[in-house]
Amino acid sequence: MALGTFALGTDAFVISGVLSQVGNSLGVSLGMAGLLITAFSAVYAISAPVSAVLTGNMGRKRVMQLALTIFVIANVAAVFAPNYGIMVAARVLAAIGAGLYTPSAAAAAASIAKPEERGRALTMVLGGLTIANAVGVPLGTFIGQAVSWRVTFAVVSVLGLIALFGLTHALGDIPSLGVVSLRDRISAAAIKGVPATLASVGIAICGVFILYTYLAWFVGDVGGLHGTAVSWVYLIFGLTAVVCNFSAGWLIDHIRPARVATLAFIGLVLVHVAFTVTVWTAKGSSAAVYVLCLLVALWGLTSWLFYPAQQKRLVTVAGARAPVVLSLGASSLYAGQALAGVVGGVLVPHGPASVAIAAGVCVLIALAVHLVSSARDRPIPAPVPTEAPAASQTRSSSSSSV
Repeated sequence: MALGTFALGTDAFVISGVLSQVGNSLGVSLGMAGLLITAFSAVYAISAPVSAVLTGNMGRKRVMQLALTIFVIANVAAVFAPNYGIMVAARVLAAIGAGLYTPSAAAAAASIAKPEERGRALTMVLGGLTIANAVGVPLGTFIGQAVSWRVTFAVVSVLGLIALFGLTHALGDIPSLGVVSLRDRISAAAIKGVPATLASVGIAICGVFILYTYLAWFVGDVGGLHGTAVSWVYLIFGLTAVVCNFSAGWLIDHIRPARVATLAFIGLVLVHVAFTVTVWTAKGSSAAVYVLCLLVALWGLTSWLFYPAQQKRLVTVAGARAPVVLSLGASSLYAGQALAGVVGGVLVPHGPASVAIAAGVCVLIALAVHLVSSARDRPIPAPVPTEAPAASQTRSSSSSSV
């Protein structure tokens, strides 16, 4: 299952490193090529909750088999895509497969593991996404730059096929855990504190991905870094993002999550300001590459810090409905990525400074939304009991909902 999430994670992000090659090969501009990421992310954001409802009564193994089959077919179609339209269709199909697989893999891991080992099981399965950022994306970028972007998608197809084969032969049937209707998901989004937190996540991710989507172009234009050397930039980002991801867990256990998110947003704004200043003062210089690598490292260390903190806030305000609200958080994340592809594509012709500025402005807006939302965070006082039996019952039900 972890190999499956690794393949999906690589597929979702690796196109950033070969975006120029894809655009040139298919005869479209860099901005149009960036819309391939928008297509993937938008479809994932919409299809994941819908697919969860449609396949809610199916066994988890069957759902994962279906998802990986769709995923492999989509990436084979990308390998042989003769034009931009077919490539868009391939990315849409890949997103549907990814939206089916990831939630099902997480649910399966939690259901087959012992209660005391569920955290480790979830970490292993979903850790495939983290490792994809650190290893899969840099390796896929290197292959795409050195050989062809089509070979990159061929490798991803093979990974998906191996994951499908292993899952089919090594995993037993896993029954469905039940269905949460779309109406329940929508009503969960109206819980006090949830809309603002989801908005801050989506807007901040939009800021991060405005730059990440066009990162290969950005470092090439500003620092003169091209070809396989670009893969080093993705490696730096991936490794520091892994450190950020693991550090986030410790931080939100020891510091109030709202404060962690605030510090993360401020750090991201400062890094994007530094990117902008670098464009203005060091573009084309011999020092630009080294400055960019340092900034990418700092960017990786702050880019994913706010997301776990906001997830914990969602769990706190949602109570028993936390699983539903967290799935909405994932949709918010992918919606932000989808918007980033559009905004970045519009700004690319205006130069790298405009992209960096827009990224910083988005995170600044997310910070403002977060500060307003977190200022309203107040512990909900327990109701005052009128008689002893009711008091006992109230305390019991209150503790069970946390």
